[in-house]
Amino acid sequence: MAISRILAVDGGGVRGVIPAIVLQRLSAEPGIEGWLDRVDFLAGTSTGGLIALSLAAGVDVADLRRLYEERAAHVFADSFFDDVKDLGKLLGADYRVANLEREVHKVLGDRTLAQLHKRVLVPAFDLDNEAPVERTWKPKLFHNFPGEDSDGDLLAYRVGTATAAAPTYFATFDGYIDGGVYATNPSMCALAQTQDPRIPATERADLQELRLLSLGAGLSLQHVEGKTDD
Repeated sequence: MAISRILAVDGGGVRGVIPAIVLQRLSAEPGIEGWLDRVDFLAGTSTGGLIALSLAAGVDVADLRRLYEERAAHVFADSFFDDVKDLGKLLGADYRVANLEREVHKVLGDRTLAQLHKRVLVPAFDLDNEAPVERTWKPKLFHNFPGEDSDGDLLAYRVGTATAAAPTYFATFDGYIDGGVYATNPSMCALAQTQDPRIPATERADLQELRLLSLGAGLSLQHVEGKTDD
């Protein structure tokens, strides 16, 4: 069946609780109950990728919100000894990527992308393509559409950890960092995927028939004052 309804969720770290709350409220709105069940395709970057993967795995939106409220502190756990080891913030990442991996694994288990209930697209950034020629870094779009470049056999929790491995916050994971370095909002990536000739024609979308809801994760209003910083 061709894709017709897309939900895309931006990156934004722990602010992922914001789209989680929006989704919960929309799902409780009279007259549109069950709308989320009718979404064909979920795209998300970083924390949005965790939301997309969780929803595709069947996690209820109320449980998803609770995960942010109750488990975020375990992901962003820090200690005096960690700070000593990395000289505060001078060396190494702020938090252990193993904490992130552990919490994502608890939610997604050992499902592969192919075992999820919906199509997903999750941006990350590959730091080394390990090619014999033209070795370079490149964007990576993990997805579970069938076709020659499908990532369906990959474990969902490892993909989730890769997309959320934000530089300076976490170390790299499997050679990947946070997809937010190029696609904080994955909407256009999702739209492009629906037109990819490598996916089956039966799933390719007519752009005129597509409906896309894109949710952000709020803003962090920080800045560095002045034109130079000595």
